[in-house]
Amino acid sequence: MKGLKFTFFVLGMVLIISCSTSRLAIPNDVQRPKTIDILIKHGLNGIKVNYDMSVLESIETDDLYSYADALDLAIESYLTDNSNPGSPLAVVPHSINAYRGNASKPQQHLEKLRELINDGGSICMPDIEGASDQCFHAEEGEDVSKNWIFLLQVPELSNHKFWAIISKDGKEPVYNYGFK
Repeated sequence: MKGLKFTFFVLGMVLIISCSTSRLAIPNDVQRPKTIDILIKHGLNGIKVNYDMSVLESIETDDLYSYADALDLAIESYLTDNSNPGSPLAVVPHSINAYRGNASKPQQHLEKLRELINDGGSICMPDIEGASDQCFHAEEGEDVSKNWIFLLQVPELSNHKFWAIISKDGKEPVYNYGFK
């Protein structure tokens, strides 16, 4: 039965990829974008990427953090930093019935967050060429000329929008937060 479910899952993913302008983070060839490698490194092989990865990967910058560095830091922040009560990792124990009141199980929260991101989550970057119309500006007004800004949306988790902010010059710590 599991083999049949997996086959339908793979066929569904192929259909989604071929019918969508979004790109799913699924490895399918040897020369895949660095973005895909970063997402896979963090266990996010089902997330939709709603921007043109290759354009961002080709940008050369004098900033401390490149796009690829910033994406890696953003994903790490989403998956490990729950210091803001609106961050995705902090929202899991308050939004998912099975986890309510269970703050003592951080590994289970992380696993559930990954599962939810892979099952319908998407990431985009506001104010870049080719960004989705659903890619909203950072709620706290962070400047895209000074920061790499990523927006994570996980509809199955909550109606929050989650931003990760990475200072391009590295002078400010990486942080993430959410807003309804």
